[in-house]
Amino acid sequence: MTTSATLSANTVGTALARTTFQWNENDVILYALGVGARPPAETALVSEHLGPAVLPTFALLANWWAVRDLRSLLDLGTYPIVHAAQSLEMHQTLAPHGEVTVDGSVTAVWDKGKHAAIEVTTRGHDASGALFTAVGQTMVLGAGGFGGTRGPAAREDPPGPPDVTYDDVIRPEQAAVYRLSGDRNPLHIDPAAAQRAGFADVFLHGLCTFGFAARALINQVGGGNPDRLRSISCRFAKPVALDTELCTEIWRDERGTVRFRTMQDNGGDSVVALSSGSATMTGL
Repeated sequence: MTTSATLSANTVGTALARTTFQWNENDVILYALGVGARPPAETALVSEHLGPAVLPTFALLANWWAVRDLRSLLDLGTYPIVHAAQSLEMHQTLAPHGEVTVDGSVTAVWDKGKHAAIEVTTRGHDASGALFTAVGQTMVLGAGGFGGTRGPAAREDPPGPPDVTYDDVIRPEQAAVYRLSGDRNPLHIDPAAAQRAGFADVFLHGLCTFGFAARALINQVGGGNPDRLRSISCRFAKPVALDTELCTEIWRDERGTVRFRTMQDNGGDSVVALSSGSATMTGL
């Protein structure tokens, strides 16, 4: 039985504890491997001799440390919580090593009926200025009905066939590698823990799938240059199983903007894993 959570419009403005995140070349390379980067095509992401180049979504590791205590901060009790949406805007290119300070607060609380949704906005900066802004949405399952507004509806995916696609593979050990970057949730490594939570088996971290989508955009329409991806957002539609295939479908929209969704192979059928995807890229 779940314990109660007190959510209301008054929750908006609740500040997160300030956090500091440091990283080096090894962290950058490990993250890139965790989100599927492989040589030789992506050697620049996984070799210190060539940089390494830093994927913009690496910034979400710093963001994760800032928001990981959201349950205790908002006294969410034992209600199950899931990552529902994420956006990231880059203000600078990340270096292969550095330190960032992250501040954040609750910027919206929505009543979805049966469930509740909490939006948290964080901002990372270093000595040179702003590095990134991240906005994440957490769904608190069963905590709705407190009388708040429903919030904005999800943006529909574009009609018609995509302009380009990018195929990728989720290896059996993918979650085991990604979790070394910080998120040690047992749901992604221990089948028994996943089953106790109501899942059939372990599955990939949502932010890992997010990183796969970012790589798809960079490799397919960004010429392999991570610096060209300036912002990215999506909703998390379905958990992604291990040892399966992904296909990111990409539509070119207005100048410098693309839309995308990521599909997972499910026994021959395609299931939407990431929906309502949007990104801005330079050089389009």
